[in-house]
Amino acid sequence: MMNKTQWSNRLLLIFGLIFSLVGCVSLGPNATYNMGTTSFQYFTSYHAYMTEINGEEIGGGFGGGMNTSPVKIGSQVITWGETNSKKKHVAKNQVILTKEQLKGKKYLAVHLYPDDTVEITTSNNWPIPTEKGLDWRTDIWEKNHKN
Repeated sequence: MMNKTQWSNRLLLIFGLIFSLVGCVSLGPNATYNMGTTSFQYFTSYHAYMTEINGEEIGGGFGGGMNTSPVKIGSQVITWGETNSKKKHVAKNQVILTKEQLKGKKYLAVHLYPDDTVEITTSNNWPIPTEKGLDWRTDIWEKNHKN
């Protein structure tokens, strides 16, 4: 027969295990998804490096470099540096990811635009450049190659 202390210890153990399991299945507003991550830059004045989403480094190289990173639901802080200076950029716009955007997806791409705004896309296939980004690059190329 168990005494009160043994019962309370078992009860605490059971509740502790339940709450631990709930945390592991990522229920609630702080759900985390491990995804293949990369970035695309659409400017030529410098090369972006150390692109991060919420402090986690992601891949780069116009989608050629991939990293597996934890991505959380909610507001995202996106930063990147310049290769030719010590300047650190922070996205001017706020990006919020929802569970629907991340659930069941394998890849996340951060698209860095010349005006320091960003866009995030998710997919099940290898990420590709956005039309908006390709338009930016075309405009820059045309300005740089005028007669």
